[in-house]
Amino acid sequence: MKSIIIAIICFISSSTFAQSNYEKSMGQAMGLWQSGEIQKASALLERIAQAEKDNWIPTYYQAMILTTAAFREKNKETQAKYIESAEDILNNSTQDNNSEWLVLRAMNKTALMVTDPMTKAKELSPVIIGLYKKALAITPSNPRAMLGLAEFQMNAKKYFNQDSSKECEDVKKALSLFNEEKVTVPFSPSWGKDRAEQILKECK
Repeated sequence: MKSIIIAIICFISSSTFAQSNYEKSMGQAMGLWQSGEIQKASALLERIAQAEKDNWIPTYYQAMILTTAAFREKNKETQAKYIESAEDILNNSTQDNNSEWLVLRAMNKTALMVTDPMTKAKELSPVIIGLYKKALAITPSNPRAMLGLAEFQMNAKKYFNQDSSKECEDVKKALSLFNEEKVTVPFSPSWGKDRAEQILKECK
């Protein structure tokens, strides 16, 4: 998950778009995120979202920042706060037919699961898989949905010492989708290719 976070930030920080006020503010928020200023980045994205009421992307990144921060946070109380705050954002949205949003919901549920996998995995694993599958049903060409599902199932199989060759094939498919993906909207989610390449190196 740490490598996913790095890949997201690196992609965003290297993106070049015509700089409107919205894009400048988004770039500032991404810079704060890259610097580890989680609360400041989240607060700025919330203000951007209030000004851009018809644009789901600022809210998406607000929830993304909080969710990814939860994976790295060592303090259990702070970690729980990040997960709950992101979950509130995700639940108070009308984006559940948006495959990118569903991928983020799956990531947030995964962050919650890993806080106590022994007790939470049985309940949350089917939910997480269901979110990824719904995302793929809505947008079969979404590489983040295909990669997320493959990696989640791969990690589960590793835990039970099961073969994950099918998931490796799915990661290959995801990488092909990443190579075909074209970003036309500033800050539209496009992260994940580096992660897919890393996982393929680990596949036998």
